[in-house]
Amino acid sequence: MSIESDTEEVNLNYIVKKLEKGFKNLLRVCLSIARFYKKKWILFLVIVIVGSIGGYILDSKFGYSKKYIQEIIIEPKYDSKKYVYDFINSLKSKVKEPSFLKKANLDSTLVKNLRLVEINPIIRSADILDNLHKKYGGKEDYHEIIESYDTKVLEKEKYKNFYKYHRLTFVFNTKDENNLKLSKNILNYIQSNNYFQKILNQEIKQTQKNLKENKETLAYINDYLEKLSKAPNENTNDVIIVGEESELPTISSLLARKQTLLTTITKYEDLLMLDNEVFDMVERGEMITRSAGLSKKMIIRVPIALFLFVSLLFLFQKLPSRLIEYINS
Repeated sequence: MSIESDTEEVNLNYIVKKLEKGFKNLLRVCLSIARFYKKKWILFLVIVIVGSIGGYILDSKFGYSKKYIQEIIIEPKYDSKKYVYDFINSLKSKVKEPSFLKKANLDSTLVKNLRLVEINPIIRSADILDNLHKKYGGKEDYHEIIESYDTKVLEKEKYKNFYKYHRLTFVFNTKDENNLKLSKNILNYIQSNNYFQKILNQEIKQTQKNLKENKETLAYINDYLEKLSKAPNENTNDVIIVGEESELPTISSLLARKQTLLTTITKYEDLLMLDNEVFDMVERGEMITRSAGLSKKMIIRVPIALFLFVSLLFLFQKLPSRLIEYINS
């Protein structure tokens, strides 16, 4: 039993000594490297500076990258803003699915050229003010409140629904005549959403019904006013108005009602003409080219490469003599 414990103790001491020796050797190597660079610091400083200058020249000549951008301004309708934002933000993962590419009529080779798609609100304080007045009424003056907010605060998620216009940006890697086709197909896919199409169709039907009723009421008032103008002192026997004496219409009240109807009819006609899609295309920009700036790859890689190359030269220069010393020792 004592022999086994003595053997284990000897083995443990041997391992500890080997570890100490290895650590000391590692420490000697580190100190040797530190002394070497301390001795040659001027040389390596010059190497880094020369390498950085050379890298900058290479970047200036070859390292400018370009990006091809199309910007589209849209106005989402029928509370579709969240859907549009969620769709655009998840587009990068969607384009990896063959089923989506087929539904959206997208070519996988064109999609590979798509670097980035993003959507951001066009911040206008007037839009926030309009929403606040609609929600809380016109009792408060919100101008000072809005002006006190930072732009980054106004870009937050909770304010996105307040803004009327939103900028959709497509960024492509290379110039291709099919880039515009790609963005168009993506927008068409958003427009074809079944849920919002149902809401849209229902809104259009209701607007058409309201428009018809308002036009019929306007025609009735015009007819009544025309008869009054022709025979102001005669009873219009073919026109029946039911109501209390105080509720009977006057010419001024009918004219006011007519003006209200005209305004409402114009509003309905605008809705049928403009609000017949999930979003309106306010402005579709053409493809433009922008410089993405210096890539800044060579300005880092060249000095590092030179630094390592010169270090290796010194290493190989000293290596034979070091090996001989190690063998002799």
